[in-house]
Amino acid sequence: MSYTYSNNQYLPYNELIGLYNWEILGYSSEERPILSTSIGTGARKICIWAGMHGNETTGIHIILELIELLQSKQIDLTDFTLHIIPVINPDAYVRYTRRNGMGVDLNRDFRAFQTVESAKLIGWIRMNEPELCFNLHDQRTIFHVGGTSAFTSLLVPSSEVTREITPQRRAVMNRLGNALAAMEHNLSGVGRYTDEFYPTAVGDYLMSQGIPNILIESGVAKGDLNRSQAREFGVQVIINTLKSDTEECHVYGELPVNQQGQLEWVFTNVLYAHMRVDVAVKRVVAMNGHHKAVIYTVDDLGDLASRPRLYEIDATAVGLAEALIVDRPITGDFGSVVFEDGIIISGSLEE
Repeated sequence: MSYTYSNNQYLPYNELIGLYNWEILGYSSEERPILSTSIGTGARKICIWAGMHGNETTGIHIILELIELLQSKQIDLTDFTLHIIPVINPDAYVRYTRRNGMGVDLNRDFRAFQTVESAKLIGWIRMNEPELCFNLHDQRTIFHVGGTSAFTSLLVPSSEVTREITPQRRAVMNRLGNALAAMEHNLSGVGRYTDEFYPTAVGDYLMSQGIPNILIESGVAKGDLNRSQAREFGVQVIINTLKSDTEECHVYGELPVNQQGQLEWVFTNVLYAHMRVDVAVKRVVAMNGHHKAVIYTVDDLGDLASRPRLYEIDATAVGLAEALIVDRPITGDFGSVVFEDGIIISGSLEE
């Protein structure tokens, strides 16, 4: 395996296939191979998958880095066998979209199992009978914890609607908490994802069936829109959780719950239509062939002073003549950067 993980660049699916001697678990609804592998020979079985949503790719890099660390013997997980699926939804991955080739969200198909992909995933999990699963996703940039961007959010899902802390759930919380304590990492920017019960979501369904699992949602930190910090943190969470026990620990429960409403870039005090307003800009990412294309859109405008943001730019000297429409590509000269139909044609935004 030859993999450079200095950033989280999009890997074309054919390139991912060629990176490693994968097995083929089955085929997607559009007949793309669903890749899998098993590493290690230990009796303790762990299942890890990513790529349930094709536009959430950090988990794939977490998996590839984990494989490389194991192959190069930089980590020792002698007691374990890791069963891995890097992309469970390849049809969505090649389009960089959430839903599979038939338009179904796999993370809302974990009760009926109507899609080929979700049926393959649950069959694979049941076949391997893991002691623990890791479900890897990316989260949107709207999430923050107390005004600090949530670069990672963790969840031990509920098993039913009352969100009861069952003995099994408590054991997983303890194990994850002990892992976080052992990492001695600054947890500012690490949150807990909502544990509202979703009966058709993969993690909730598995918990209801007595299959312990942890959701890792990789997000952004200021200065790290490529989610590199989340990738490294995710790798360490997995490694340390495997080595941790279930002795009582409250570190997980003390993590702050995610809040929504964070903005990406905010131009403050812009003169617009005889008003002084704040203008929030966000990225929308799509695929163009094998390359990601970024379009900048208007996220919000008005009085945004109470909203947390990744970046703020004083635009008191800026006066806009062009109309701004929320959720549409932005056009305008903001002094430090000029947009035309969502494309930056002059200057740059801090990333």
